[in-house]
Order: sequence, then C-alpha cells, then structure tokens
Amino acid sequence: MKRISILLIAIFLGSVMTAQANSLLSKRGSNTYQDEESEYYDASKAEKVIKGFCGGMMVHSGYQFGGDNPYGFEPNGATFGLGGVAKLQFTKHFRTGFEGYFSSVGLRDKVLRGSHNKIFWAGALVDWFWKAGRFYPYIGVSVGGGTETSLYMFDGNKHDWKAEEDIIYKKHPFGYVDPFVGCDFAVGKALRLTVKADWILAVNNEGLNRPLGPRFYLGVIFAR
Repeated sequence: MKRISILLIAIFLGSVMTAQANSLLSKRGSNTYQDEESEYYDASKAEKVIKGFCGGMMVHSGYQFGGDNPYGFEPNGATFGLGGVAKLQFTKHFRTGFEGYFSSVGLRDKVLRGSHNKIFWAGALVDWFWKAGRFYPYIGVSVGGGTETSLYMFDGNKHDWKAEEDIIYKKHPFGYVDPFVGCDFAVGKALRLTVKADWILAVNNEGLNRPLGPRFYLGVIFAR
C-alpha cells in the first residue's frame, strides 16, 4: 500500500506540474508587445516549447516465467497490477515523461497458498506517436529501476502467528529497459482510452533478472 500511495502521489504531482507549465506557456503566449517600429506582435502565434501533455492510470495482466534461485523453482503464472504514466509533448511526434507500476503473481504450484512474486518499477520514458483520425499509435522505451520481492512458502501457514522454518523471502533491486508499443483512442476532446503491450528486460547484479514475460495494459488517459 505504501508503494501504491507513493506512485499515485507521484503521478498526481506530475500531472499538476505539467498542467501548470502549460498554463504558464498559454499566458505568456497571450501577451502582446510593441517593437521598435511601433508594430504590435501577437506572441500567442509563437511556437510553444511544450505542445501538450497527457497522463492517466492503467491496469495490466500478463504471464511471467523463469526464476533466479538455487532451488530450481520457477515462479510461473498470470500476473496482475496497475500503475500510471505522465508525458509531455515537445514536437509533433515526440514525447517524454515517466511511468511507474507494480505487478504481482500469486503462486501455488510446488509452494503453499500465500506465496507470491511482486515487482515494482519506475523510470523515465520516451515515445513517438502519430495521429490517424481518432487513433494515436505510439512506440517507445522506458529506462529505470525497481525491486523484486519473492516469498516462497514450502511449509506452514502465512495466516498464523507461528514461526515458519521452510520459507524463503528475498528482496533485491534491479535496473531495466522496457520497450513498449500501444495505441490511444480519443473518445472526447481530452479523454482517451489506451492499450499497450511491453516486455520488461531487467538486470540485477547476477545478470538478467527473472521472472520475465509480456504484459498487456488497458487504461484511461487525459490529454491536452
């Protein structure tokens, strides 16, 4: 819950900051001034540095496989999670911003109920998008870091208050590169639905971090 709260606060602050930046640019563009030849120039016609912004929340599901542990156990299964993204548009097709998500898979095969593998990651992103009617397809990459938390219970019960002997708990950080592709669909002037797919490639001090696998996202984006 602490990570979710931090993530939501970061996304909210990012949206507020981008909105304030766009407001300041709009006010600056509405001013007029007189040049040396006493001709008035409308600054609102000048090109803005920030051409727009967008941000929102997404839920996701996917499948993860593989594992880095000395027990030969692979935490495979369906994963679910949520997160958010905020982007600033600087050119006709280029955007940059940040995103953050958490994803969790409950494990039952060869372990007791209550075992899980959780991943939290956040980082900066760049993407390129195009407009085709009401559709906005995009492709990009995110770079950042995160934490993987693993809990494997081979004996005992996580709901009691007894000390367990045959249990594994490990938490370690990783860096990642996450290529993604997606598409927004405009349902209104400022509201879009978005779908996205990615495959996060994470690296820790032992090499390629596993588990890994594809994820598919569905969310709501507010754009201006």
